[in-house]
Amino acid sequence: MKNFLQLLILYFYIVLNAINCIQSAPNGYLLGASYDPVSGSNAIFKIDPLTGKFTVLTPFTNYKAYDVTYDFIHKILYVFGSKATLLGNEAPLSVMVINPLNGTQTYRPITTERYAELWGLRVDSSTGILYSVQMSDAMESPTSIVQIDPNKFIAKRWVNITKATGVQPNSMAIFFNSTDHQYFVTVPYDNDYLVGIDITKRKIISEITDSILPAYLCYDNKTNAFYGMQIFLKERGCRLVRLNPYNGTMNILSKDFKDYLPSTGDCHDGYYFTMIVEGFNKQNIVTFDLSNNAKIIANKRAESYLDAFAFAPN
Repeated sequence: MKNFLQLLILYFYIVLNAINCIQSAPNGYLLGASYDPVSGSNAIFKIDPLTGKFTVLTPFTNYKAYDVTYDFIHKILYVFGSKATLLGNEAPLSVMVINPLNGTQTYRPITTERYAELWGLRVDSSTGILYSVQMSDAMESPTSIVQIDPNKFIAKRWVNITKATGVQPNSMAIFFNSTDHQYFVTVPYDNDYLVGIDITKRKIISEITDSILPAYLCYDNKTNAFYGMQIFLKERGCRLVRLNPYNGTMNILSKDFKDYLPSTGDCHDGYYFTMIVEGFNKQNIVTFDLSNNAKIIANKRAESYLDAFAFAPN
């Protein structure tokens, strides 16, 4: 009887460990865009964050990707970029709409205001509407958030950010639930300036100024919090932090990654994913378990540098 109980306890221990292992693995994959400014050949990769394995989802010919965002409700990958030109001239900004299941591409140019430039792209999956940051050469025209219709791809000025003195498009996050739809973006204004916007009411709801705000900010639905990679000011390095974008409270969650800088980041369902770069062709994809004290569950060498990626749940 005693041996039977010991075997039963051992059995349940093995089962519980197996369940924990299953629960501690991201259920999905990363969709990443390679970007070589001197090459006309780039690609969208499908990446297993736990193994670092890269698979080409779809190649890009003469297209340069600057940012990606994934609509996980409608299952659409939006790639923000422009066509590569032979003479190196500036090409109109556009979006490549990609089916993540088969890699099918649809090219859609973006109609903007005259003399305006857009920086970065995020999608509100609950509505399917896209958002970006706009700057204009016209002196009287402030930096603003624009709304982009996913059918016509016309950028419409949505909320002005009058204090902004430029753009810093590597920190943009969308948050939504049944009642709220909010957009957070970091722009320069003396120090970094994080602006929170209610995109339904079209008004600014929070403003934070700090010199060490995190890059690659994102909202995680499982832990109900915002996360990003904080870049050191006096030396090369970075670390994962949790940020309250309404009052600026920040908590350090990870060890310091000395001599590394992040190139992108995203989070979903209790995990934060980032690429950290040490030097030429030396980059790793790191996965943090946000529900387990931001424990690193994978730190894998990546075969290609990625300028942006987004997590796509299965």
